[in-house]
Amino acid sequence: MLDSFDYKEPRCSLCDGKEFYYPSSDSPKGRIPTDRVTAKLDVLTGKKDFEGADAHLNYWLKEAEELGDERGALAILNEMTGFYRKTAMEKEGLEAVEKAVALCRKLDLDDCVEGATVLLNAATALHSFGRTEKALPLYAEATEVYERDLPSDDARLAGLYNNRATSLASAGMLAEAEKDYLAALNILEKQENSPNEIAVTYVNLAHLYEADGQKTFFDIKDALEKAYSVLTDENIKKDAYHAFMCEKCAPSFEYFGYGDKGEDLLMRAKEIYERT
Repeated sequence: MLDSFDYKEPRCSLCDGKEFYYPSSDSPKGRIPTDRVTAKLDVLTGKKDFEGADAHLNYWLKEAEELGDERGALAILNEMTGFYRKTAMEKEGLEAVEKAVALCRKLDLDDCVEGATVLLNAATALHSFGRTEKALPLYAEATEVYERDLPSDDARLAGLYNNRATSLASAGMLAEAEKDYLAALNILEKQENSPNEIAVTYVNLAHLYEADGQKTFFDIKDALEKAYSVLTDENIKKDAYHAFMCEKCAPSFEYFGYGDKGEDLLMRAKEIYERT
């Protein structure tokens, strides 16, 4: 199954995070330029220069640690968590998760939205590395904070529900997973700029329905048709994010016997990459 953190950057793009990333500090050595660090990371990953991105993150983590900039270090570790998950670097990813969670708790940030986002990203990485039993408690913590502090239609809640659903499905909790996917769709379909997220949710539902003996071929077909319709909508923004999304969804269409649609999505992704 896919999850939104397979194709999105690990930080929460919808919250300003100023207090989290740029807090007032008494540190005599200062802080790292988090905004410039993350902007450069976007450039490197966009070019698929993963070796360069790895070196970039490690350089700035060391800088943050030498400055005593713990919140800057946490921001970098949070980025590392997503980057290593995306690039399947398990050893490095697990180390980043452990450090990020520990530092988040040390700074007493695990009871605010920004800190909960760190826990959410850590949980998603743990699941991707086969540690679902360790991921679920972190999802529970993040959910408590998100549901308490965010509006019920906030897109960040949809991201949480989508990622938690993937872990629940892996744990065999199919009814709970379906509930989360549908809750995510209920939020996303009210948003103006969430077509890619809607598509991946429908693809995940197709996989979930395959695992559920009470669902039929038509349930799976309907979910995939909705996903494909969204991905191929003429009005969708054809950027690198959408291309990556098409790439990630294509194998699911091929798996379910819709190879023509899978090939079409791969071709769309290739055309976008060639233009950028």
